[in-house]
Amino acid sequence: MITKDIIIEGKIIGKNYPVFLIAEAGVNHNGSLNLAKKIIDEAAEAKVDAIKFQTFITEDLILKEIPKVEYQKSKSTDDEDFFHMIKKYELSQKEFQEIKTYCSKKKIIFLSTPFDRISVEWLEELDIPAYKVGSGDITNFPLLKLICSKKKPIFLSTGMASMEEVKQTVDYIKKNGIEDLIIFQCTTNYPASLEEINLNVIDSFKREFPNILLGFSDHSLGIEASIGAVTKGVKVIEKHITLDKSMEGPDHKASLNPKEMRQWIISIRNIEKALGSYEKNPSRNELEIAKIARKSIVSARDINKGDILTSENITTKRPGMGIPPIEYFTIIKKKVKAKRFIPINTLINRDDLEY
Repeated sequence: MITKDIIIEGKIIGKNYPVFLIAEAGVNHNGSLNLAKKIIDEAAEAKVDAIKFQTFITEDLILKEIPKVEYQKSKSTDDEDFFHMIKKYELSQKEFQEIKTYCSKKKIIFLSTPFDRISVEWLEELDIPAYKVGSGDITNFPLLKLICSKKKPIFLSTGMASMEEVKQTVDYIKKNGIEDLIIFQCTTNYPASLEEINLNVIDSFKREFPNILLGFSDHSLGIEASIGAVTKGVKVIEKHITLDKSMEGPDHKASLNPKEMRQWIISIRNIEKALGSYEKNPSRNELEIAKIARKSIVSARDINKGDILTSENITTKRPGMGIPPIEYFTIIKKKVKAKRFIPINTLINRDDLEY
């Protein structure tokens, strides 16, 4: 079975197409619609394919009475509990409608990760073209079943999961009728160190899921991990975007600012160009350079008409516009003769020889 291309609002995701790039806004809007629009502006200016948010109702996402936790060492959590920290970043259905409309105006695809059942229904009302399943919900089969019922492509993040859990979830998604699936290698840490990114898992995914497209959710600092993922063959990459890394919030420090996002895109597109073809053939430029850089069979001394060519009277020198050296030993073995006088240091042509 051949890996199936997936189409998201006219953009094709597939083996023979450019990497689909997602700017992950997440909750970096800090609960502000105006800030969300500014992030969309920057993402559209950078020319990513899509921008992704997180849609949730805090009361349906998390218990209100839970112990305090340190969340990514964010200053915003120092004097408040986890519930109220998350509540600050919640956007309403009306605000998401405005965000979706603004994305359309800016010609950038709107995506979001729903964290609860009501949020799925909100996004469905917005006619979202695909669903992202966050790493925290990879084993949340009730939510997955609802998402699968919408019959849209699914982007599946695999942070915190074992391979067995990934296989169970992929099987469950397929049993619920979804064939348009992309599996993301992901490390759930903000930021994630390079030592825990594990890009080699992408190769393991290729073996386990040979007919499924792969993606990479990059939570590392910098752009090196994304570039490495491109060389591994992923076809979707998401990376957090922020207007200012020094802003309060859980994900700003692990995000790219607008200037860095533009460089991220340029670097990935350049790597795609460099990856090129799967076939090993010389380029047009190389064919021209070969005429100078390669060598040909030439006369090592004067060769008279009727002389047999030997290792004593022929050698190899540049340029590569004559008989290639790969035929050197064949010519000697066959005791090829000269049809005419060939002066020393002369490029030998086939017309000069009698086979």
